[in-house]
Order: sequence, then structure tokens, then C-alpha cells
Amino acid sequence: MSVGFKGPVVHGTRATNEGYKYRTGMGMMPSAEFMVFHDDFLLPFTTNATTGWTAIIDTGGTNITNLTTLIGANGVVAMNSDDASEGSALYGAKGFQLISGKRMFIECRVRCNDVTDNTFQFGLTALTDVTNPEDLWDTSAADVISFGIADGAATTVMYTDEGNQGISTATGTLSLTVDTWHTLAIYYDGVTAFGFVDGQQSLKTATLVPEAVALAPFLGHLNGNGAGNNTSFVDYYRLVSER
Repeated sequence: MSVGFKGPVVHGTRATNEGYKYRTGMGMMPSAEFMVFHDDFLLPFTTNATTGWTAIIDTGGTNITNLTTLIGANGVVAMNSDDASEGSALYGAKGFQLISGKRMFIECRVRCNDVTDNTFQFGLTALTDVTNPEDLWDTSAADVISFGIADGAATTVMYTDEGNQGISTATGTLSLTVDTWHTLAIYYDGVTAFGFVDGQQSLKTATLVPEAVALAPFLGHLNGNGAGNNTSFVDYYRLVSER
């Protein structure tokens, strides 16, 4: 038996997710099964904050749309500060939570012009409306899950805290390369949190992973204590969660 169609058949693009196993089985578009948040940073900025985000700006800091074609991406946030140990950050509304037994991944694409005297972190935090960018992921945050690099090393680290018990730090096996685009991801399998670099697992931890608390998405950049004018370029932020 055959079936004929007079008009076009419309279907969604099939994602292979080859090389990115944390995406496997996860919906890449909003549906009844998956909640998806994605920002490509293509909309205009107002006072250093792109639409839907709030900015934290240290001395000499900026969050701007990068217009140069040399970095090889569209819709890029350039996070920069003139001074050492200063930076900038963006955070959104508290609209997400890690739920025990349900999978989630948070992903961004980033390029740093310094990876040993620079901090870049992204993830989810319970702390908003703060003064310093680093408050979003350091001991000021009572609940946080954060992944990236920290001043002094290119090796990736993950910070977690639940209920203000104190930041737990997991150090990874993979590093970032200067002036190179990397896809970083936090994957939560319902119990354990994992950190990925370009689809490869760098670390995992089940210590103080914050569950069942309202969290806000964030991106944060901080110059190292030895340098100013470092820049973290961020191409997108994406979060996918099982309902």
C-alpha cells in the first residue's frame, strides 16, 4: 500500500547531536515534554544589558554587542573591563529549578582572549540584584551551579552550593584555549552535575547541587588580578529541561 501527498510534507530538522551526548534525547525546541530557553543575543542592548537580562557593571566594565567579523560569530556579547579584578555580568529572571530525577543541560559558546588571568562563569544562581559580578557564583550566592574557568588557570571548574552551606569546587580535566571558541555545558541527570567542554566530559559532582529552588540564568566575566581589558565573547546561552 502506498500513500501519496499533493502538497509538501513539513517536518522538524533531525538533530544527530553527535559528539554532544548530553543533548541526546533532549528536545531542542519547546514542547509539552521539554522547556527550552535560548538567547542568541541578536536583539538591541539598553544600558549594557540585552533584552531580558540585567547587567552588573564594575569599574570600566561593559557588556556590548560585538560588531567585528573577526571573531567568527553573529549576535555576540563582549564582556570587558578596563581594570584588574573587575568585570561584568548578565542575569535573567528566576524562572528555572533543578528537579530531582529530571534532566537539564545549560550550554553556552564562549571565546576568551585570556584563559589564565581571567574568570568566566555561567549557569544558574539564586542571587540577583547584586553589586559585584562574582557575587552571582561565589559565597554570596546561597544556591548556585556554575561552570567555566577561574583566575590563575585555564582548567575548567564547577561551583555548587545548596542552602548556603558553602561553595563546593570541582576541578576538571579539560582546559580552554586562548582566542578559541568553546562550547561549555552543565548537564544534570537528575542526581549528578557534569561539566563538558566541546562535548567531552571534564568533571562531575553530586555535592551541594541546588534542587527545588528558583534560579536565574547568568553569564559572568572577571579580569584576573594581574590584568585589565580581558574580554569574554559569548555567542549564546541555552537551557533545556525535562518538564
